[in-house]
Amino acid sequence: MKVKLWGVRGTMPTPAKSKMNTGGNTTCVEVRLDNGTIIIIDAGTGILDLGESLMKEFNGSPPPIHLFFSHFHWDHVHGFPFFAPNFREATELNVYGPSPENRSLETSLIASMHDDFCPICYHTLPAKINISEISPDTYTLAGATITVEEHDHPGGAFSFRIEENGKIFAFHTDTEHFHNVFDERVVRLSQDADLMIHDAQYTPNELPSRKGFGHSTWVQCVEIAKLANVKYLGLTHHDTLRKDDEIDLLEKEAQKSYSHTFFCREGMEIFL
Repeated sequence: MKVKLWGVRGTMPTPAKSKMNTGGNTTCVEVRLDNGTIIIIDAGTGILDLGESLMKEFNGSPPPIHLFFSHFHWDHVHGFPFFAPNFREATELNVYGPSPENRSLETSLIASMHDDFCPICYHTLPAKINISEISPDTYTLAGATITVEEHDHPGGAFSFRIEENGKIFAFHTDTEHFHNVFDERVVRLSQDADLMIHDAQYTPNELPSRKGFGHSTWVQCVEIAKLANVKYLGLTHHDTLRKDDEIDLLEKEAQKSYSHTFFCREGMEIFL
């Protein structure tokens, strides 16, 4: 299993030069299974470069793609309309995600591309898009087991655990833990993971003024990694204002507490 990071920012993309070593695109993660199956988690602006990469790799005709949405806040969906494979009739795009209250998954995608906000209409996309609404459960996909669980975030969000050939990848974005009591669902889903990637948007000093915003700190992530016996911890969903030099310093601080910790950066590839 290979995990590649295409977008690691939270809230909104940030193109400033002082942030480019980390990257300015919002959340998008590619998981390539050992048999070549392509899984994508979230469609932040990082999915634009991923789309172009897939088109180049497969000469304009990528194999079936499986796209999982954790939730529908802008920074996790606003790259979807511009995902290059969407514009090929030969593309089979399988989309999985939550069904928000009072509307379907497909309705959510259509709403995100309403012509008041987006120049591309969902119904004009040439790709064959298959919609599957998912809920907390365990699914099988191309020989891998994918476990979906809810966690605390305004409006709700999903975490994912992907297991293949004895390797485990756990992903938790936009996650909040209250009163230093860790969400047991996050701990359970991460148990014995080879790699856990977890939201760490805020510092401990910032968190008190941002309670209820739906995000975590690196300190909380380290404690969860210890509780869950995680081998490697990746910290993501970096705050829009966080500069490269600040992230470098935070990474060194986190590594004092958990040596196998790194702050996620665009373009990173992790082989499990």
